[in-house]
Amino acid sequence: MGQCQYILALAEAEPAADHQTVLWLICSAVSVAFIGFVLITGHYWKQSTVEISTDRAEKSCDAVLSVCALLIPATLGLLTWLHEKVGVGSYIIPLGFALIYFFVLLVFTVHLRFNFLWRHDAKFKVGPMGDMRFAYWLTVATSGIVLGLALLSIPILALGFGWLRVKETPAKDSTVKVECVAKPAEAPPASAAAPCVPAKHHQQRHKRKCSCATK
Repeated sequence: MGQCQYILALAEAEPAADHQTVLWLICSAVSVAFIGFVLITGHYWKQSTVEISTDRAEKSCDAVLSVCALLIPATLGLLTWLHEKVGVGSYIIPLGFALIYFFVLLVFTVHLRFNFLWRHDAKFKVGPMGDMRFAYWLTVATSGIVLGLALLSIPILALGFGWLRVKETPAKDSTVKVECVAKPAEAPPASAAAPCVPAKHHQQRHKRKCSCATK
């Protein structure tokens, strides 16, 4: 309880956007637990020797390979999405540790499936009188998947608690711009112009009318 209160106090003391100290403490504790599980496994399996069928072990390896093929792309996809929506932040720490666990488990499973198990026909022994690789693989598989998923959920919880904030994208202008192009009105056809009468000819006609009137 005291350690949990200490971690929560650190989380509240630090700014909401970054919790590097808390995340490093969590990842360090997870790594110590992972190493402790591996060490305990060696002590537990050395007490007795067990025969395991090769077919059963191969099916277990195939199942773990399928899980790794799902978890590794999912972690990379979450990392890419957070980098696009949030930016560079402390969420990289748990996701990086989770990727390390998943890749270690993938390499160990491939070695066990295509190197170790092919040497045995029906059964093989695990224990002091046999090989301990399968025993260590069982511990790495169970603890690696569980602890990796726990680290994978930290950024999601951080989004829920508000420790990670999504970038605010500017609102798009929803107004629709309409351009109206008005064609200039065509000028009406010019009316037929009246015939031009010379000024001198007009004056002569006026004089003739005046002379007729005086007579």
